[in-house]
Amino acid sequence: MKKLLLALLVVVGLLGAAWAVDEYVRGRTEAQIAAEVGETVGAPVEVSVGGFPFLTQVAAGSLDHVELDLPEVTLDGIHLVEAHVTARGATTSQPTTIRALTATALLPIEELDRLFKAESGLTADIEVRGESLSFTGEVLGAELAVVFRPVLVEGGISLEPEELRLGGRSLDVSRLGGLIDGLGRSLVLPVGLPDGLRLSSLRIEPRGVQVELRGTDFTPDDAMFR
Repeated sequence: MKKLLLALLVVVGLLGAAWAVDEYVRGRTEAQIAAEVGETVGAPVEVSVGGFPFLTQVAAGSLDHVELDLPEVTLDGIHLVEAHVTARGATTSQPTTIRALTATALLPIEELDRLFKAESGLTADIEVRGESLSFTGEVLGAELAVVFRPVLVEGGISLEPEELRLGGRSLDVSRLGGLIDGLGRSLVLPVGLPDGLRLSSLRIEPRGVQVELRGTDFTPDDAMFR
């Protein structure tokens, strides 16, 4: 009986030591990833690596589940904030390849406004109005108000006009292009993303547009974070 108890204590001790080593290496890896990604994006990053045991993942050359939280990131010239990234099947060798990636982030109203002005040539500010976006300007001495519905399209976000008012009178949205050059039935705000990533959904929030990005077999590189 004593020999059995001793053997059990030895096994428990070995398991405890293995767990401690596993967690130590996991913590060091999380810190290394946070430092490298943080240096690349120019912001502090929180990293969590899931799965147990961790050492077998390292030996296999692929991390099962990695989560990152970034307060802000610029991705191919688009400024995003409050980004949360989930990577599955991230290789430990360079260049890193991620089997499946999902990310959510806020496209702030200031960035939407910048994109809108760049594409439309207007100086009016974009604002959030419920579940839509709107802007107010002046045409022929009268106030022009337009409400847009954002829609995902290939290569960006299309602003589809829903309401049009000029001088307090409602007009058919088809007349928008005749009132403002370059604004027809819709205006596409280009959201360039690296190869392997795509916009999968969006939702209007008071501070901007919450977007979701997805990718498969995605290989990140430093050049895209500019």
